[in-house]
Amino acid sequence: MNDLDEFFESVEADQEAHQDNLRDYALHLLSTSTMKDDDEGLTDEIIETDPTPHRWREIFERLQLNQLRAIDLPNWSQTEFTKSYKKHGINL
Repeated sequence: MNDLDEFFESVEADQEAHQDNLRDYALHLLSTSTMKDDDEGLTDEIIETDPTPHRWREIFERLQLNQLRAIDLPNWSQTEFTKSYKKHGINL
């Protein structure tokens, strides 16, 4: 009986870890998407709810369709790059 309890506890832990991984990846995709400034409550939905597998698919499809292209990312000048390094304690 003890082995069965341990099995179900490990399954529940795996499910929680899987949900956490989905959340982390969705938030990463959101941070690199065109929706990062106006996500229409998507951040709250990802963090505060447990979406169904169907809803996860909708979220990931939406985020993947709205990813920034490399050309859309900010192009830092050398001065901005150096300032950023100094701000974070890295001396060149």
